[in-house]
Amino acid sequence: MPSTTSERVWYGAYGSNLLRKRFLCYLEGGRYLPDHPEQVGARDSQKPGQMSPLVHGPWSLSFGLSSKRWAGGVAFLEPDLDEGACLRCWDITQEQFMDVAAQENGFDPGEIKIDIDEIIHQGELSIGDTWYSRVVYLGKYCGQPLLTFTSPTPPDPMPPGEPYLSAILNGFVEASPNQKEGHIDRLMRARGVTPTWTRDAIARLVKPET
Repeated sequence: MPSTTSERVWYGAYGSNLLRKRFLCYLEGGRYLPDHPEQVGARDSQKPGQMSPLVHGPWSLSFGLSSKRWAGGVAFLEPDLDEGACLRCWDITQEQFMDVAAQENGFDPGEIKIDIDEIIHQGELSIGDTWYSRVVYLGKYCGQPLLTFTSPTPPDPMPPGEPYLSAILNGFVEASPNQKEGHIDRLMRARGVTPTWTRDAIARLVKPET
């Protein structure tokens, strides 16, 4: 039976992978910031498809746990709680999705095999007990499966650090430059952001070039 790993899916990013420069590290290799570990990159390093739309859905965004790399809490999606969260969808192959999931969970590309058909049938699949080991099917978008990964259980709220929140906000702005106020509103609603972060403080994270 021929392999289907070249078939395409949408990877729904809601954390630092909203920002193209950051996300490409998981496909092409390299590091996003000088003090970050270098990513290996996917076995197939081709760039994602040209379209990377923002998709709103019946999901919720929260920040929790604590990452030394990112100086604070990191993002998690709660797919069963409808608070109008938003994803940036990257058009990649099934194999690339597996390799991104592997790197996000501390594995090397090729070490994680994900049965996409099984996820579509069951709605989700566990690939371990790491932070992003719950792989979730969020429906179809423009004819392709929309998939993401998140925490097996919602973590307690923890405010994100500046470099992390900046990557998320500028990823939103990169995808939709004319909706800056809406992007800030969205982050203000996410659990873990307030009261540590104010609206004005978040607004100052928008980079001039975006």
